[in-house]
Amino acid sequence: MLSAVEELKIRSKILLKQRHTADSPLANFVKEKSPQLKHALLYLARESGFNDWQHAQSVLSCQQNQTMQQDSGKFWYSPACMALLNHWCASYQEAMTLQAKQGGVILPYKSQYVVANASYIEALGLEPKDPLWQALEYNWCEGSPALRQELAYKRLLAMQTQRYKAC
Repeated sequence: MLSAVEELKIRSKILLKQRHTADSPLANFVKEKSPQLKHALLYLARESGFNDWQHAQSVLSCQQNQTMQQDSGKFWYSPACMALLNHWCASYQEAMTLQAKQGGVILPYKSQYVVANASYIEALGLEPKDPLWQALEYNWCEGSPALRQELAYKRLLAMQTQRYKAC
């Protein structure tokens, strides 16, 4: 299975090959005549909720736990979640305490955390009963990097599916 980072690299190469088509998003994104791979990577990173490509790589590679107050981007958020009531926490410790009391899944959002219910997970395009959540103890912020990468890959695929549904 591909990782989310590998998937974004593949998508950026495809996007770059389509740069000369009339509806290419790179045409509006890059003011230069000839967009390069770095522009496609930046575009897709921003579309996925990150500041830039390095930010996307750092978070999606899952080499570090997301338990510190670092910017994790908006990857684990969707406009479909806006109407849902979930608990937002300023610190990881606060999220852990709340999860212990009420359950839910801990996800990072920028430098905060959300303790998400099943509706939130579904709004992200994911299955709340996916065994990966249980294997990670319902906490994407720490645990096995391989399991976290697998969930991130599923989220990335769901984001693409949600874009096509909107059209």
